[in-house]
Amino acid sequence: MSTVAIIGAGIGGVYLVAELGLAGHRLRLHDLDDSRLADIRAHGGVDVEPGGLAAVESATTDLAAAVVGADVIIVATGGNAQETVARSLAPLLRDGQIILLIQGNTGGALVVRCALDAAGCRAAVDIAEMDNYPFSNWRLSPTRIRPIVKKRWLQIATFPGRRITDVFPRLAPLFPHAIAAPSVICTGFTNANAMLHVANCVGNAGKIDRGESYKFYAEGVTPSVARLYRAINAERVAVAAALGASVPTLEDWFDRVYHVRGADLVETCRLLTTNSDGPYQATGTPKSFDHKYITEDVPVGLMPMSALGTAAGVPTPAIDALITLVRAMTGKDFRDEARTLERMGLGGTNASQIRHIVEAGLS
Repeated sequence: MSTVAIIGAGIGGVYLVAELGLAGHRLRLHDLDDSRLADIRAHGGVDVEPGGLAAVESATTDLAAAVVGADVIIVATGGNAQETVARSLAPLLRDGQIILLIQGNTGGALVVRCALDAAGCRAAVDIAEMDNYPFSNWRLSPTRIRPIVKKRWLQIATFPGRRITDVFPRLAPLFPHAIAAPSVICTGFTNANAMLHVANCVGNAGKIDRGESYKFYAEGVTPSVARLYRAINAERVAVAAALGASVPTLEDWFDRVYHVRGADLVETCRLLTTNSDGPYQATGTPKSFDHKYITEDVPVGLMPMSALGTAAGVPTPAIDALITLVRAMTGKDFRDEARTLERMGLGGTNASQIRHIVEAGLS
């Protein structure tokens, strides 16, 4: 069993505690906000229905206490915080540790590597990322979880890609349903959140502005939204191909991950909400555009996809139009948060150079 430090005690981090704790791994949970930790610390972990207690060794705001001696450090903070976390981790890391981003969004492992280097980290650590979040659950209380479904198809990639044969065997016992991916282009362009969240919010802006609740996928994916889904996803697949990666279409992704494929995307999204094991039955409705479906999935999802498309010579007019609409609707340009080519260590590169870098590294 591994000793795992989970950074981020939001809903994603707590679900990881539930899964990995029941599997018997030794867990430490960290967050800057102790109010997220107090109940779990007092309870000794989280209860999982059914299954029992998923125990944690500690739930602490002390980053060093969480990560020193950990085999794997899982960063579950959301994409916008990954660079900041990397800078905080830099002086604490030791040779042989693995940093795993869940999820990497698009370009996560690249920006973390750049942030560690800029912070002067000299430890020989590996960086890996998962393409999507691995579970859907109900959180019934601060310390009680009821699982809904596990994703049946997940990818883990390393940066650089050549490290996967050494790293994946150490991560596979934590996520036995995951497979090794050739590069972070595969994981970064299988970023379903960027493809599903932003377009849905724009298509349902009136409801969100009025504070109306709606079933995000079952009601929010109308035929017009589904057409927008297909347009931006076609561009995503094309950019990935130009960078040497084969990624599934949205329809194929739903089929691989959940074994659900309706007559069209509208029906598929409805089934993913209404089936008894539908992963989207617990998906809430954003109350405003100041929500991670926009503030995260635009700058660390759509914008790096567009930037990589430019570098690869593949136009992304639908993705670019969606970014422009969100900027106009929110009054924010997302420049400070965006994963640019420079922040990913790819400034001035073309497609062949990017393919080499993701395999061999930045040096």
